[in-house]
Amino acid sequence: MTTSNLKQSRLDLVNSKINWSRVEEADNFAKKVKLFRQGKYDADSFRRFRLQHGAYGTRMTGDYAMVRIKIPAGEIYPYQLEKISQLSEQFSIGSAHFSTRENIQLHWVVLEDVSEIFRGLTEVGLTSREACGNTIRNVMCSPLSGVCPDEKFDSTPYALATARFFLRNPMVQNLPRKFKFNFTCCEKHGMVRLVDVGLVPHTREVDGTNHLLDIN
Repeated sequence: MTTSNLKQSRLDLVNSKINWSRVEEADNFAKKVKLFRQGKYDADSFRRFRLQHGAYGTRMTGDYAMVRIKIPAGEIYPYQLEKISQLSEQFSIGSAHFSTRENIQLHWVVLEDVSEIFRGLTEVGLTSREACGNTIRNVMCSPLSGVCPDEKFDSTPYALATARFFLRNPMVQNLPRKFKFNFTCCEKHGMVRLVDVGLVPHTREVDGTNHLLDIN
């Protein structure tokens, strides 16, 4: 799909609930790339920095990267998809890869252009921060949350709150290994048994009348 195929929709008027981006991270990434190219920033330190900001290197050459854009709780809006399409046409290969963990990946991005993608993402409130590396990865939520007939309650707000709490949180910037959260609607959906922390909504009766909402 190209941007010329995308039509204006009334849904474009709906804005994301949370702005996940920070424009200063784009500027900082551009500075670090320049220092790395000049030999003033060692390869190991740059690799850790690059991964922390959601950019994987390539095995064949250090001149390109794959940018992984986080879609927390799988919640994305038409204007954000249009921006990603534009960025793919400008700086990637004109297509995007939707991962199984609710990320969108842009491949074969010239290293100097990664910061330009970051700047574009700030325009629509998206980020790739901590989409890679040993940190809390993108927090997933079942696409059926909120509409599943078997769910006790919608877990989407809890997934978004978890993602917001951990994003850029100093205590998760250098974990021993990557760590993954997944919220779902019921036991039938969401693959919660295949991640580090899988959460399923439940209700619990208290004193016979009051209901306590929790996620187990």
